[in-house]
Amino acid sequence: MKYNKGFTAMLAAGLVRGSLAQTWCGKNYMSNQSVVPPGGQFILPTRSAEPLLSFRCAPVFRPYLEEDATSAAFIVDSLIVYDWIAGAEPISLPSNSSSSSGSLGSLSVTINVGSIYTTASVPLNATGIQIPVDISTLSAQKTAYNVTCSATYSASSSSGSQQKFNTSSSILYLPDTNASVTKTDLRTGALWVRPANGSGGAFAPFVPQGFYINFDQYLATNLSMINQLKDDGFNTLHPIPPYDNLTIFQQVIERTINVGMYIVYDMRSNYQNLSTVAQQVNTYASIPNLLNWETAHEPDGNSDPQNAAQATYDLIYQMDGYHPVSIVLNCQDYNFSPYIKGADIVLQDAYPIGINATWSPVWNTECTPDFGHCGCDNCQGQMWDVKARVQTFKDRLNILGFDRTKSVWTTPQAFGSAAYWNTTPTGMQWAAMGFTSFSHGAIGSKSYQYPTTTNNETSIEGTAAGLTVLIQEHVQPFMVDPKATFVSYEYQGVDAGVWYNGTSYLLIVVNMNSTQVYAPFLDIGLGWITNATKQVQRVFSVFEVPAASGNLTGITFEPGGIGIHIATP
Repeated sequence: MKYNKGFTAMLAAGLVRGSLAQTWCGKNYMSNQSVVPPGGQFILPTRSAEPLLSFRCAPVFRPYLEEDATSAAFIVDSLIVYDWIAGAEPISLPSNSSSSSGSLGSLSVTINVGSIYTTASVPLNATGIQIPVDISTLSAQKTAYNVTCSATYSASSSSGSQQKFNTSSSILYLPDTNASVTKTDLRTGALWVRPANGSGGAFAPFVPQGFYINFDQYLATNLSMINQLKDDGFNTLHPIPPYDNLTIFQQVIERTINVGMYIVYDMRSNYQNLSTVAQQVNTYASIPNLLNWETAHEPDGNSDPQNAAQATYDLIYQMDGYHPVSIVLNCQDYNFSPYIKGADIVLQDAYPIGINATWSPVWNTECTPDFGHCGCDNCQGQMWDVKARVQTFKDRLNILGFDRTKSVWTTPQAFGSAAYWNTTPTGMQWAAMGFTSFSHGAIGSKSYQYPTTTNNETSIEGTAAGLTVLIQEHVQPFMVDPKATFVSYEYQGVDAGVWYNGTSYLLIVVNMNSTQVYAPFLDIGLGWITNATKQVQRVFSVFEVPAASGNLTGITFEPGGIGIHIATP
């Protein structure tokens, strides 16, 4: 789909119109307004001089169906931390203990749901311990069951004294259905789905790669765009409302089913009208390729009522429960905690490419942490902004106790050259935003928005045509594997994510510098590599400098270089 100046102007005007609230992210931004600190900042936990136990439990999947009853399980985390994060409690450890779980002993953990009690031993300072729980004696219902998880710890050096800990959770156990169901694997945050064409079949893990696309402007007049996105390797379509022509909207649904794409239903225009929400859920909950509901779009920027997203979330779960709910947050730090209560999936949409981070060309005012709107809240105008936003959202969810139950997705910038943005991201910049998001915990990606630029190899669509398939084939298996470990690294401006599945390592790299950088494998978690030529497979890379003779223990990228590699010992 070719680049269109009219489209760019329309898009930019829409984004500016979205800023016409009196404030954006709680900040004044017009020249006739004064500087008023926005407030709403996230409160970081205080440090503890003594060890704390972060004891958490959650079902492995949400929801479980009747067909899953005998294979249900819970996942338990028993980390020792030194920050007063949600639910952390003081724990007395043996004086001669180290941080390794083996030397600390174990917890006796009991999980209680309804009349079911299951007890198992869980190592202290461990994550991802699964405990099978047969829930077949429960009745499948729309209302989630409350769950109590209790733990008892007896330090080996103590004189028989026991320390007790408790936490709560819930489990959603729904009746079987032939309609669409999207499960969330709370071990990884990944979605599990049946085939989008409605043919039935087994659930399989899935990483969304999709695009927002305006319904009235494009889909309503050109359904072939759906086929083009599918041909480019995308698996998810997100039509932007309003959906004024319901006949054509039904054709959009049917076309996505036919080509095997999932669809996100967007309620941004009326999510605060609960009667309208109920009508939409009743109408569209059963379509075979519904991936999830999206309710509030940038409620933090618009300063929507802080309880609105949660009220909509609660209603959707009362009526449906078979599909997760997402929201999109635009602000770097404005009322994060209340807004995310209304979501299972939190999307970030920092758009830093092409902005002036200190002066708004739209409002002719400065941008500071307390004033102004420059198109990307509190950003530096660099790729780093996307990395920081995803990592910050992940960290906050952990602090609030939602690290298992809420996941983060990303919204790579796929527009520009108007309004706040003086350029459009290149295909490589677009890919780098997705790469760094994955390397910091994002488990889904929906770019904003389609169509983008001409189909040449350096454009977004030109890059996507080959890259989306590689992500599905080589990256997704690591991201959705509950047994895989994951660590992110930073070395002199090189951002790296490393996954290990017990056999091979996945390495995703973005050089965020304006200079060439050599990153030793030792400094990005792969110090065992002694000969890159034999031990490292290049899956995809741009601006990578080939390993020279005698220089086989690191990786070199030119400015902005990106890469996907598989390393095998």
